Amino acid sequence: WKKIIHRLKRLPAKASVKIRTAIVDAISAARKAHNMEVVAQLRTALVEYHPDAAGGCKTAALEVLASHGDYDDEDDELDDDEEDDENQVDGDREGAVVEPADSGINGALCAEAVVLNSSLDGSVDVSRDEWIATVKKTRTISKMAALISSFAHKASAKLDKVEAESIALQDALEAWDKNSSLRNKKSPQNIRDPTEVFAVVSWRDEFCLAKVEDYPWWPARKCTPKDEKLASTLESLERTLVALVGESGSLRIVKKDAVVPFSETPPEEDLSKHSRDIRNQLDDCMAMARRIIRGNMKKKKSKGKKAEMNGVKDEEMS
Repeated sequence: WKKIIHRLKRLPAKASVKIRTAIVDAISAARKAHNMEVVAQLRTALVEYHPDAAGGCKTAALEVLASHGDYDDEDDELDDDEEDDENQVDGDREGAVVEPADSGINGALCAEAVVLNSSLDGSVDVSRDEWIATVKKTRTISKMAALISSFAHKASAKLDKVEAESIALQDALEAWDKNSSLRNKKSPQNIRDPTEVFAVVSWRDEFCLAKVEDYPWWPARKCTPKDEKLASTLESLERTLVALVGESGSLRIVKKDAVVPFSETPPEEDLSKHSRDIRNQLDDCMAMARRIIRGNMKKKKSKGKKAEMNGVKDEEMS
């Protein structure tokens, strides 16, 4: 996401469509990295967007980048494929058609449409606060009806998915608990782990490598359930919740022995049995995890230096 936002420095404020697209892409990248703090901050920056005045939106996004240590070229671990992508982007920019000053659809309605059409699950991923603000500003029955219709349509699908994944988690926990309490230990049932589950969790800064299904060792972020009963049950069953890097939304539940500390070199395994697409995704996600970890370390060092400086100032004043 840092690389995407950094590119905004090369865009003029009048390139409103490109600015909005870049921020949307950055939100998507931050979400895949499970960096919800950045997602929330970029959402706030996107609220400043207006088709005829995107300068404020651009400035707000760059301020988010600066608050997270800015963009360092050393963090850019480009392989040959990524360099080709960069060249393609530059080529597209050189040959791009200049946006007309007036496309005929610019106006206040465009900004409202962004909020309406992306209320819950759109590409812009508008936040809860933006939704509430839009509803409060509504002055006509027709617009309120459109908002309610959009909300009901998108919320229904989202809630169905959450419910299904919550049930999958509970069913799996009950089956594992029953299996572990069987007196006849010689013939325990072979219970397959659910593919995706839902739970209310706290995102930890600790990254690991997790073995999920038939995939290779994959970078993941550890999660702690906010429900104490669920946390206790998982502990007793020797399982934990993780969020795979590059996968947005759902969580995975894995055995503790299928989780190892994050390392630059994953456990040895034969990757040739996996498709090239899977191997490329793994390389991208490993690079993403390394960048996040380095960014977190820089942020901690920065906070430590500020604390030291404040301590010195306090001593001087005393």
